[in-house]
Amino acid sequence: MSRTPVRALAVPLAAALLLAGCAGNEAADPAAAPVLAGGEIQLVDAPASSAGLTGDGRGDNAVEASAASPAAGTKPPASDPTVPSPQAPAKWVQLSTNKATIGETVTDVTGFTLYGFTRDPAEPPASACTGTCAESWPPVLIQAGGRVFVDGMKTDDIGAIRRPDGGVQVTIGGRPAYRFGGDTVPGDLNGQGVDNAWFAFGSDGKAIDALITTAELKAAKPDRTSTLTAKEGKDGPIVVDDDGATIYRFDGDDTDPPASNCTGACAALWQPVVARNGGRVKLKGIDDDRVWWLSRKDGTKQVTLDGSPLYRNVADKSTDTIITSAATQGWTAAR
Repeated sequence: MSRTPVRALAVPLAAALLLAGCAGNEAADPAAAPVLAGGEIQLVDAPASSAGLTGDGRGDNAVEASAASPAAGTKPPASDPTVPSPQAPAKWVQLSTNKATIGETVTDVTGFTLYGFTRDPAEPPASACTGTCAESWPPVLIQAGGRVFVDGMKTDDIGAIRRPDGGVQVTIGGRPAYRFGGDTVPGDLNGQGVDNAWFAFGSDGKAIDALITTAELKAAKPDRTSTLTAKEGKDGPIVVDDDGATIYRFDGDDTDPPASNCTGACAALWQPVVARNGGRVKLKGIDDDRVWWLSRKDGTKQVTLDGSPLYRNVADKSTDTIITSAATQGWTAAR
């Protein structure tokens, strides 16, 4: 088996300070600050799996990044106590691409769409989203010295800034990157075009301004796997496919008899799990009498577990994880 080539780079952090925080999506004009000499991030031109990493960069199995603090003799910008830190920084971050209905978007390792804010300047890069704005639009944070794995993009488009609270935020195409709190399933695009100021990043590092309502919905291709394995993930018991991806079931489906009700936008995000060679899947740690299949309209046979049709999320690139927020849309990890 050939190994994925890995290219590690160092990217200096631009320190960014704001004149004031934002309320909701209202933002003040940020002021440029001197470039931070120490505390570089490391860019790796390969997926995190090439380094043997699983999870989402926040778990105990993530390798601590080297140079986790600024170099001797340098100091990060003073933290602003009035600006809350919406989440703990990840030890590592992966940026991937996803073929969405509006084009090829950029996601984190768990498949959540990353957005740019038009009120954030690119030259020099700085964040104008703080306070309650950052609660709705969590910045993509990483520990100083952490690794950013770039899968499907140019590493030249990736950088980082210092936020007013001292946190390190990843930038794409010169603009700070954020997730949207209203996205609960990997691949969601609920933040696209909000307030005419938030737009998903394209794989070229530029904002995508296409409207979702004009996009054609296409069903995702089946997830063809030869084996289903029951294991203990970092978030609890899970079932995974050949790639180690977590498999899910949908509350909206019928189980007696089994039938898939995942259509339209649902079918664009969730791949039906089918046997790789059209036969039955091999099972590891799963009783044979729990697994069967149903015939789909396209002629494929979707695998069922305890009567529930099985799916894989098309955007999620993580392993050993459970997307708990997906439960709000009726998706739970198969066990």
